[in-house]
Amino acid sequence: MLLDSNPNNDAVEKVALFESMIKGETFTFFDVEDFELIIEYYLELDFKKKAKKALEIALEQYPIDLALTLIKIEFLNSSQRFDESLKTLNNLNKFHPNNIDVVLGLGRLYSLMGNKPYAIKYLNRAHNLISLDSSYNDYLHDLSYEYTQLGKFDSAIKVLKQILIFKPNDETVMMELGVAYHESGKFQESVNYFKEVIDGNPYSHIAWFNLATIYNVNEDWKEAIFAYEMCLVINEEFTAAHYGKANSFIHLKEYQKAIDSFNDSFIYDRPHAYAYCSIGECYEKIGDYSKALMFYEKSIEIDDSLPESWLGIGVVRDLNNQPIQAIKFIKKAIDLDVENPDYWYLYAEILAKLNKNSEAELAFKKVIQLDPKNIDAWIDYSNFLFDNTSKSTAIKEVKKAIKSNGNKEDLKLRLVAMQISTGNLSEAKSGLSEMQNSDKNTFKKLIDIYPEVLQVEEMNQFFQPYIDNSKK
Repeated sequence: MLLDSNPNNDAVEKVALFESMIKGETFTFFDVEDFELIIEYYLELDFKKKAKKALEIALEQYPIDLALTLIKIEFLNSSQRFDESLKTLNNLNKFHPNNIDVVLGLGRLYSLMGNKPYAIKYLNRAHNLISLDSSYNDYLHDLSYEYTQLGKFDSAIKVLKQILIFKPNDETVMMELGVAYHESGKFQESVNYFKEVIDGNPYSHIAWFNLATIYNVNEDWKEAIFAYEMCLVINEEFTAAHYGKANSFIHLKEYQKAIDSFNDSFIYDRPHAYAYCSIGECYEKIGDYSKALMFYEKSIEIDDSLPESWLGIGVVRDLNNQPIQAIKFIKKAIDLDVENPDYWYLYAEILAKLNKNSEAELAFKKVIQLDPKNIDAWIDYSNFLFDNTSKSTAIKEVKKAIKSNGNKEDLKLRLVAMQISTGNLSEAKSGLSEMQNSDKNTFKKLIDIYPEVLQVEEMNQFFQPYIDNSKK
């Protein structure tokens, strides 16, 4: 019987008596604490129906008990019976307006209901109660969690710092504080804070790790590497620091050092799919395609749902001049992450290379739909249309891109090149004149992307006055 395996003999005894009673074999008196113990025991074993039955019987005997009613609210919330839960909590709040469980419970419930203003109102009230009574400090962690869920990272930071006053060596809280600072975007404040922590405790590997992570977010890669290394000097088994260090090396394009960092982590932790995928990408950048394929495939063996690994194989196949094989793997990556514009972009380019024009056009359209601010994608899409399907459609698409992207110079130059190529020289001249007035290098830029313009006599004549003026 499961009861015999529980080390809490008091709980085992109470549960045995309770089960005997509900079978009608005996009658036993249970006080509120007994019922709480029984319910907690059932929940720990995931016997939710038995826990609910025990609660129902408990409330029949103690219908207005606060502790039992709060347990009832947890059951209601887990069943998404939010209206009933709110009604019960509001009734409790009338009689227990300063009870931290009730006030915090209202904050949590409003958060679950998506009512952010009311959630924040009650969470702030709970924080005020904690500040007035230090015996409530155990609630601070729950409060920081709720603030984080609501995206109130400044409030979460304040609460987490408060916890660290009482528990300065709590590594979990220190990690959560690092995450909150990351999400808040307060770079300098977070750097200053973790440096202060390190000044007081140079051997806090979590503080060094958080400092490194903040530097990473701010793209201070070398500073990040130094902080990660300090973290690892203190605790070489902290694998997250190995991964962070590897990531910094990747951004510095020091791919072999990144590979070495990942390999160092494997001494202390079993390799996972993401690490193998990242190593594969490093070998791809180095140009060692056979090793890149090997590590991408290792990644898939561990987790075949990681789209980056499938994409990596596709990229390497394409680099090895195997576009037909590449397509299959890139399509698999898209199936796993259908809203990723980068995947669709690569897919479109390879389809165009294979002269699968109708499929390529659909893929390019998908890229633009998902990422309308991608200027390179607009240019490649319009070039594809111009060269393979319809020149007039290509020009329309470039005009649409210019309109939706704020007159980007690259797009306007592309439009001028297309207009010249199709013989629409008057519009091309008008556009060039306007651009030349704000950028004297316009003609040079046009020649760089469309050198064929030099073969159009009328355009050479148009350029000449501007060129003469620039020499004066």
